[in-house]
Amino acid sequence: MPSPSLGNYGATRDRAASISFADIEIAARQLMLAGTYPSVGAVHRALKRGSTTTIADAMRRFWKDQAALNAGNPVALTRLPPEFADAAVALWERALRLSQQTALVEDNAARANLEQLCRDTDQRIHSVELREKAWDLAARVRERALTDAREQVNVLLKELAADRAELHAREARILDLESQLEEHRRQLATVITSAIAKNRALTARKSRRTLRAKPESRARLKKRAPLKPSGRRAKRKAHDQHHRDRRPASKAGRS
Repeated sequence: MPSPSLGNYGATRDRAASISFADIEIAARQLMLAGTYPSVGAVHRALKRGSTTTIADAMRRFWKDQAALNAGNPVALTRLPPEFADAAVALWERALRLSQQTALVEDNAARANLEQLCRDTDQRIHSVELREKAWDLAARVRERALTDAREQVNVLLKELAADRAELHAREARILDLESQLEEHRRQLATVITSAIAKNRALTARKSRRTLRAKPESRARLKKRAPLKPSGRRAKRKAHDQHHRDRRPASKAGRS
């Protein structure tokens, strides 16, 4: 962008035969103040003179100056007409103050939002920390309960193993006692059978002896004179003799 000259303002502006750049610039700004887009046709209708080519070339320059002004280039202010320079500077300074105030307000709002966000973040962090502590405590409680349960299960398993071993030992002892009892039963049956056989043999022998002794005793009784005891003694002796005579015969009959 060429630097402005130190001579009179507008001395270097290109002028057409019938219309100047200043006239076109003034008309364009008046349209903008009225809320109308400063197109080539609108400027031409507002001026009611000048060619569209001249107006189009001037509007291209106008938009370049306007872009430089919007970008904050103060050199663009030197191209304004003298009657707009002071107003533009005042507006520019006011815009700067407003922008600074707006920036300050926005900065304060941003600071307030940042502080609120920090407070919210701290509260959330504190809440998360409390939750983590609660979860950690619950996890420790569950782990402790699980450890206790495992220890109890191990104790119960050991007791169960001991009970099983004792039960097996008792079962083995019962089997041993049952085998011993069966052996004793067999031995007892053998003893009983042997005793019965011996008793029967003894009874048979006594019977045979009694049968052999009876004829001899009868003969002796015939030879000897019978003594007749008197009274109760005689009756008791006869009763005992009668039972002794009948006992071998009854045993012989049983055998």
